[in-house]
Amino acid sequence: MFTSRPALDRAGTVLRDAVAAAIAAPSTHNTQPWRFRIAGAGLALFGDPRRRLPVIDPDGRQLVQSCGCAFYNARVAVRAAGYVDEISVTTSLDLSQPLAELRLGPPRAATSEDHALMQGVALRRTNRRPFLDRPVGDAHLQPMLAAAASEGALAIRLTPPHKHALGALIDEADHQQYAAPAFRDEIAAWLVPSVSRRRDGIPFVEKEYGSALPFGVMRTLRSPHLAEQFGERERQLVDGAPVVLALGTAGDTPADWFASGQALEAVLIRAASLGLSAAFLNQVLEVGELRERTAALLGLQGYPQMLIRLGFPEAPLHRAAPRRDLRDVLEIAEP
Repeated sequence: MFTSRPALDRAGTVLRDAVAAAIAAPSTHNTQPWRFRIAGAGLALFGDPRRRLPVIDPDGRQLVQSCGCAFYNARVAVRAAGYVDEISVTTSLDLSQPLAELRLGPPRAATSEDHALMQGVALRRTNRRPFLDRPVGDAHLQPMLAAAASEGALAIRLTPPHKHALGALIDEADHQQYAAPAFRDEIAAWLVPSVSRRRDGIPFVEKEYGSALPFGVMRTLRSPHLAEQFGERERQLVDGAPVVLALGTAGDTPADWFASGQALEAVLIRAASLGLSAAFLNQVLEVGELRERTAALLGLQGYPQMLIRLGFPEAPLHRAAPRRDLRDVLEIAEP
C-alpha cells in the first residue's frame, strides 16, 4: 500500500526534498511527465504516460528526456544534502517500470559546487526573450560543456554561419508544424491563462501570441500567418543569441534520450548559477527530416537531442512556470 503522507526518517526526508528539486526541472510544454516512489533509502522515477504528447512527441523521446532532467536535479539535491548519489538507469519505454532509481550512498561533505548547483535549480527559468548583446566567454561555457560530457552527451557550440542555417531550418519546422490543425490543438491544450489554477502547462505570458487573454491567444492560433510570425522571430533570436548549443548522443535509444536529459539539465543549472538563461529550439528536432538535416549541418556522427540558445537576460525573468504539488507526483511506501 502507498500513501503520500507517512512518517519519514532521515533518508525519506532527503529523498522527498530531492523530489521537490526534481519537479523544478523543465519539460516539454511543462507537461511534467514524471512520477516518483520512495521506498526506504531508494527513489524510483517513472514516466507518466498520461502526459505524453502524441502529436509533438509520438515516440516519447522528449518525455524520457524531461524525466532525465528531473532525475539530474534529484541527484544534485542528494549530493547537496551530504550523500553520494548511487544511481541505476534502466530506461525502457514500458512506463510501468522505473526509468531510473536513486539510492542514498555513504555520507559525504557537500561542496561549494553542490550548493551552487542547488541555487541553479532554484534560479533556472526558460527565457523566450532576446538576450543582452554580451558575449559568453569560455570561463562560463567550458563548465557547461564538461558537465554535458560527464553525462554522456556531446555539446557543440554553433558558429555564426551554422546559427543562421539553423534559423532557416527552424523556420521550416514552424511552417510545417503550425500548418497542422492537430499540432495547434495540442499547443492550445497546454497553454494556461494566468488566472488558471492549473499547476502545469505554459502560461500565456511566456508565449509570443500577441495577447495574454485566452480569446486573443486562441484567435492567434487560428491565424494562417502564425508560422511566418514565429519563423521570423525564431530566426532573429537564433542569429542574435550569444551562444547556441546542440546536445547530441551516439545512439538514439531511450537510454540515450535519458542521458541527454541529464546532460541538458547539467548545462541549464550551471548556466543559471552563472547568471545565464536559456531557451529551447527543439521544434526542428520534432520533424524527422529536419532532425536529419540538423545532424548533417552540425557534422554530428550521431543524433541531435536538444538545441538551446544561451545568454544573459536583458530583463528580469517571469516567475517560474507552475509546478504540480508533491502529493500529485510522489508515492511513499509504508515501511
